Amino acid sequence: MIVARENDNKEMFRKNIGLLPLWLKESILKIDEKKLWDKVQVTYNDEDYPLCRYSEENRSFQINSQRPVEEAKQWCRNISIKGTGAIFMYGSGFGYPLFEIFAQKQPHTLVVLFEQDIYLFTAMLHYFDLEPIIRTQKIAFLIGEIEHFAKAFDQLFFSIVFANCTSPTIAFTPMAQRNFKTQYLKIHQYIFFQLGLFVFYIGNDHLDNLIGLHNLLANIKEIVQNPYISSLKDKYMDFPAFIIANGPSLDKNIQELKKIQDKGLIICTESAIIPLMKNGIKPDILTIIERTENTYKFHFKNIKYPEDMALLSLAIVDKQVYPSFPGAKIPIFRKLEAVNQWLNNYLGDESSLDAGANVSHLALEIAAYLGTNPIVFVGQDYAYGPEGVTHSKDSIYQQKQGERARKRIKARPIVYVEGNIEKIISSNQLWVDFKKGLERKIATHSQKEIINATEGGAKIQGTKCEQLVQVIQKYCTRSIPFCVHELIAANKKQISIKERKEGLQKFIKSVEEYARSFYKLSREAAHGKLTCREMIRLSQAKDVEKYRNILEENYQKNNSIYQLFIADDLYRCFCQQTIFVYFYLMNRLGLIDTPEKITTIFEIQHDFFYHLNIVCQSVAVHLEDAIKPLEDILEELEY
Repeated sequence: MIVARENDNKEMFRKNIGLLPLWLKESILKIDEKKLWDKVQVTYNDEDYPLCRYSEENRSFQINSQRPVEEAKQWCRNISIKGTGAIFMYGSGFGYPLFEIFAQKQPHTLVVLFEQDIYLFTAMLHYFDLEPIIRTQKIAFLIGEIEHFAKAFDQLFFSIVFANCTSPTIAFTPMAQRNFKTQYLKIHQYIFFQLGLFVFYIGNDHLDNLIGLHNLLANIKEIVQNPYISSLKDKYMDFPAFIIANGPSLDKNIQELKKIQDKGLIICTESAIIPLMKNGIKPDILTIIERTENTYKFHFKNIKYPEDMALLSLAIVDKQVYPSFPGAKIPIFRKLEAVNQWLNNYLGDESSLDAGANVSHLALEIAAYLGTNPIVFVGQDYAYGPEGVTHSKDSIYQQKQGERARKRIKARPIVYVEGNIEKIISSNQLWVDFKKGLERKIATHSQKEIINATEGGAKIQGTKCEQLVQVIQKYCTRSIPFCVHELIAANKKQISIKERKEGLQKFIKSVEEYARSFYKLSREAAHGKLTCREMIRLSQAKDVEKYRNILEENYQKNNSIYQLFIADDLYRCFCQQTIFVYFYLMNRLGLIDTPEKITTIFEIQHDFFYHLNIVCQSVAVHLEDAIKPLEDILEELEY
């Protein structure tokens, strides 16, 4: 640990600042120096170690003791460092705990440092040489309040180093516990909530990924023949939008929706369409997010929808949905998703929506994208109704056809949430997760007035509750100038088929290239599997010690090979579930310090490669099978 004397601290700061990531460097350079040193006072003890005192508003306190090195050593002894893949460290402690962690941890362990006070972190940069720590590439700095580092945290998640964080050790420094406990508990709760969302969005089913890929490729004809979502951007500025969900409370005020007439947009989420149509209410927009065949079976098969209604759904929906819908339609690309982005690059105009995990999330994004305001939720319960009812009485889920889905919902454990009308109501964790996802999205649309006109259900943060009849009277005061389906139809006439064909030709070439790439990855995984078998054999030999170097070399080599499977966004999309599962298993094993653990780690790596082989081979086959149908579509298109 190299410490700067007071006369050298500016030079130390310049050195450290040059080693930081750009986002953090730019933030620190904006700090007012007078304010920094008003908040932070540094003195030296009799051993020439810098001591930090912090002042804010009406309090002032020491960040570390008079013997900061000993304090850090004692603190570190109580942390389970041995064998851990990652340490989430809350509070820098003005450097000493950080240096002690790096002195004690294993070389592969990643340290994610959360320092909620950017002034304390900046002061630390003046007094300690962080180069030895930063050069290890096993440190991630997440500095400041949540809003400040949130984007950097998201980027960290989408890197291979984050795979080490599947089973992290939690370490609150003495300073964090003593002086900033509330702030760090808030960060801790946010981080693990975000981790839960990340894992939720990643999913756990490769078959689901393949279905999505299959549907997207099968829907390409619809994509190239219809307008993009950008054709509707801000076309309904400051008109009200009513998002209709299929909660049990919909039955209470469904008839009020007829009073909207043409003075607001009605956006129907998938399963609410049957109750609306049964009650003589035609939505302007029907939207869908699910990719399974049940969407078609439940809500399209043998159902005739009016032509003056628009279908705005993800391009990933079942391939039977779009052809069975007679009205205007726009397939929507999902934002920040690799396969969708891939298609969008060749066949789209880069417009896309962050669809979230629930159809109401997509409906909110559509409403906001179209410029509507206010946005009103109806039937958005995220909770059970009286006697455990799950949906509107007219929905498919209350019929025999939807019995299986209804039973699956009712089989989930009950959780209790705050209600809009009743203090506490029953729900389940899936609905709670969907509700939290919606609340997160609502927070990103702070410029919009978002109203919850659901007569019951769970309380949704970021909305204000009003009765539907009052909302309609207040906001439905002028007629919408043009219908959604008419606008889409007008834009469809302006499509350049020539440009769409050129994009499709380039896309087919890209499909061919990716098919070859996934076959190559499959062979890499197969070779890795064979190498692991040999290492398992060597690890069980009586004279295992003479093979220790080759075992270590191949263990590290395998870890570096895994990087190949996330080197491209599309690779990562299909391999990330397997990667997170097997990194979790490896991290859980801890320190590899016995012959038995050496064998176990290679058994895990063997299975890791085995499943990566299956994943990559299956993707390659799907891509290869798609080439001929895509070429047929190309032939069908006419200028």
